Amino acid sequence: MNLLRFLLVLLVLMMAFGIQAVASVSEQSNDKHQQARYSELGDLLTVEQAQGRFAWLRKCYDDVLVELWERMHASSDIVDKEEKLRQLKALWLSDTALAAGKAQYLTFANTDFTNPYQWYAGTSAHEACSIMPVEYEPVALKTTVLPRSYCENRSYEHEWEWISEVTVDDSTHQSEKHDHSLISGKVFVLRANQASKVTIKPGNKEPEFPSYVAARVWIDWDHNGQFESSEMVYRSASSGVFKFLLNVPATVPEGLTLMRVATDAGGGSNDACTRIHYGEVEDYLVTVR
Repeated sequence: MNLLRFLLVLLVLMMAFGIQAVASVSEQSNDKHQQARYSELGDLLTVEQAQGRFAWLRKCYDDVLVELWERMHASSDIVDKEEKLRQLKALWLSDTALAAGKAQYLTFANTDFTNPYQWYAGTSAHEACSIMPVEYEPVALKTTVLPRSYCENRSYEHEWEWISEVTVDDSTHQSEKHDHSLISGKVFVLRANQASKVTIKPGNKEPEFPSYVAARVWIDWDHNGQFESSEMVYRSASSGVFKFLLNVPATVPEGLTLMRVATDAGGGSNDACTRIHYGEVEDYLVTVR
């Protein structure tokens, strides 16, 4: 009888710890995915676009701005709407910040940082108002980091092939499949006049039969907002993982710039702005120190 009781207690403990272990793994996985989704919020604006974002929200969604002011202040004082809007603009778009090439702006998504409808608030007061998905809300107050905007690129189809993981030295970003991802919550740090180890891991719907894809990488070394032909730093094709050494120039302007990674089972293009067929385009922030 004592042996039976001991075995029952042992079984209960094993089940309890097993459930806790599964829950722990599940929580870690959820945290990992949530961090990835936050990093992929995208919506990187220039200073001019950030100013346009505020003007667009003031025209189309001034109630959202007013509600944010009220959350920030929790004041019982009577302040009219125009004064609330003026204070927010002074806070996010101050003359001092603008002179330094910086501005703050709101970005919107679900509370889990997903943007399933690919809806973005406008970036100019001249843009027509559009309907924000009812479940969306302000999820981040972002600061401008790039002085220029870049050409758009995305795939026509990403169901079978995509970019699963990109690693630069010891920093890795894992993502789910998209036609395009702008990784705005992570910065890859490169060392001037040194070589960095880069790994690109393609994703496949049928991993046991991986697709043969072309991979290309561009970096805007001179920060001019364009991916020139001389700035394509890697090109190859394989059905496996891509690994290469990235030689970083000795002299590069300070600040952040953009790295574009593209994989395409349709062959791709040497033009970073030409839309790809079967795969994904991912844009990363990089800086050279």
